Amino acid sequence: MDRKKKGLTFAILGILLFPLSLMLLLQIPDFYLGSLVIMFIAVVLIGLGGALAKGYDIKLETTTEECYFCKGSGTIDGKENSEVCPRCGGTGKALPEEST
Repeated sequence: MDRKKKGLTFAILGILLFPLSLMLLLQIPDFYLGSLVIMFIAVVLIGLGGALAKGYDIKLETTTEECYFCKGSGTIDGKENSEVCPRCGGTGKALPEEST
């Protein structure tokens, strides 16, 4: 299933599950704790579904080869003139632990 469809499915399931738990299960004293757990699961499903549908999970996995501090130029604007980037040492490349 496509990520966008899966995300929308999770979000809709969470949107349906939350009011169902709030209106029906919360009224029954024996199901009070279960209702709270189901509401928590519904909120997580809504958040997860929204992130999948918007594509935020893919953006977190992408890596870049250039330094994020100087944007790959190797220099930054100093007080008087350009200075060597303190993050990459002037290479403009990302550190090994950032690019994996």
